[in-house]
Amino acid sequence: MMYTDTLMTDMTDAALQEAFRAYYGELGVQVTNWEGLFAEISASPDCLFVRRDETGSVMGFLLFAVTEAASAGRGFFTTRLGCIEEFWVAESYRGQGHGAALLRLTEKHFVQLGCAYAILTTDTAPGFYEKQGYKLQRGITAKNKADVYLKALT
Repeated sequence: MMYTDTLMTDMTDAALQEAFRAYYGELGVQVTNWEGLFAEISASPDCLFVRRDETGSVMGFLLFAVTEAASAGRGFFTTRLGCIEEFWVAESYRGQGHGAALLRLTEKHFVQLGCAYAILTTDTAPGFYEKQGYKLQRGITAKNKADVYLKALT
């Protein structure tokens, strides 16, 4: 099977927008303003890796951002984190290694950007992330209340 991976910085691509609609539909998330959501993502410093098949259809995507995290107190320590925000593989491509490949591609990109760790939340695929080397972090909380997973990249 032929596929291509592309680093994108905006949500103007119609096939990618349709993939986001499918992803949110699977999650049961109702979006009332898709154009606003796509504009918000495009305006932020986030990036996406998108995997497409030979016809140009989106097989999967991984939306991420890079941030600096400081320690409590006076912020004596800081670290650069790669934050995985949204991650989806189309149902017909699941279980074929595409998700793991997108994750590895993103982690490699994080290392190139100087990130020491990748961090994410999940309530749908903890076993997948554990197989990829992510560890549950009981001492870190997320606004969405989902479990937080961390992986050292270096």
